[in-house]
Amino acid sequence: MRINARLDEEHANKLAYIQQQTNRSITETIKTAIDLYYQEIQKEQKNPSQLMIQTGFIGCGNADSNLSKSYKSFLEEELKTKYGHC
Repeated sequence: MRINARLDEEHANKLAYIQQQTNRSITETIKTAIDLYYQEIQKEQKNPSQLMIQTGFIGCGNADSNLSKSYKSFLEEELKTKYGHC
């Protein structure tokens, strides 16, 4: 892909400085800038399940290993204990 961009003086000076310091072409400098910006955005956009695992929310509770199958009977027993009838 070819890119044609107009830079104001400030950004043109910054680009020239980066090229001078890194000895890279404009193309390589722009590719690197895109890669860095892309990585920054990817870090910000974690999916919800990753965030829940990272914060410890997933896996923070203890329960019967087959609770997903027996939750109704478990709930019934807890309600009987709490209220005495169901």
